[in-house]
Amino acid sequence: MKKLLLLTALCASLTASAQEKVSADEVQRIARRLTEQFGELSDAQIKVAPDAARGDAFKAGEIIVMVLPDKNLTAAALEKLGADLVPVGQLYFKAVAPAKDGKVAPSDKLRIVTVSDQGTDHRIPLCLLGARKRDDRLELVVFGSEKTPFTQVTLRKAEGSQGAPIELSGEKQDEESGSVTLSILGQYKATLVVMKQAN
Repeated sequence: MKKLLLLTALCASLTASAQEKVSADEVQRIARRLTEQFGELSDAQIKVAPDAARGDAFKAGEIIVMVLPDKNLTAAALEKLGADLVPVGQLYFKAVAPAKDGKVAPSDKLRIVTVSDQGTDHRIPLCLLGARKRDDRLELVVFGSEKTPFTQVTLRKAEGSQGAPIELSGEKQDEESGSVTLSILGQYKATLVVMKQAN
């Protein structure tokens, strides 16, 4: 029994150590570059004003996930959610992308920009995030490049305190997929499934 508990603790430790937070300075540097590359997004399904100074990101190997909250995101706005979408933020990915029904989002359903870093080109997908109430349920709505959402997931109540308006954490499911949890204003949480992108 003790060996089993020790093995479980060791596995948990290894899983936790595989994911690390990106420093605030690095997040701001990357955020400025990406928001410049993507520009104003005149065809955006929801108008998000990204706050590059208050983003959050984590990395695990080659995978990076970064979120920039909307500058006007407040707990009061989320508490009064109705059928109309409220801007939540922008979600960027490297090496993974959102998935639905066991399939990763194809490139033609995502907003993608190519960024060069130290001589290597990286394809970076962007998703726009909004929140609304539908059928008496709060949901986080995820837009790619199409007019209709790529997916929507439950936005559930949660308790806790945090620094950034939106904080990210990730969990590996298998060699091809994982989950990304967004903790929003310390009061709500939503979890997205992500999968590795095809090269």
